[in-house]
Amino acid sequence: MSKKFLYTLLSGILATSVLAACGDVEEDPAMEEDGGMEEDAGIE
Repeated sequence: MSKKFLYTLLSGILATSVLAACGDVEEDPAMEEDGGMEEDAGIE
C-alpha cells in the first residue's frame, strides 16, 4: 500500500466518524418531564 492511499483512507475514516458523532441525538422523553427534587412534607 502506498502512503498516499493509506493517508486518504484514514482521512476518509476520520471525516466519517466526525460527521457521525455530530448527528442528531434522540432525547429521552423521561428527561423532559419536571423531575426535579421532590420535597418531603415530614422533613424540614
